[in-house]
Amino acid sequence: MTNSPEPEPSELENNHGATDPNKCWDMGRKYRWRLKRIEQTSNSILKVNCVFYGEQTSFEDSRFGDTDDE
Repeated sequence: MTNSPEPEPSELENNHGATDPNKCWDMGRKYRWRLKRIEQTSNSILKVNCVFYGEQTSFEDSRFGDTDDE
């Protein structure tokens, strides 16, 4: 089994869906992300995929903590 090399930092992409291209620019300004490109999707709600430079991030809501029941 071979291990894949880690991607170079310049190759990392951070993807987030949005309702229109202007939202990509808004998201970039808000989170200080540099926009790489905007891709059209086939989704009727999130019509574009905003691709930013950098490591993938998440907007998960962590307010509720771990939901595993023991």
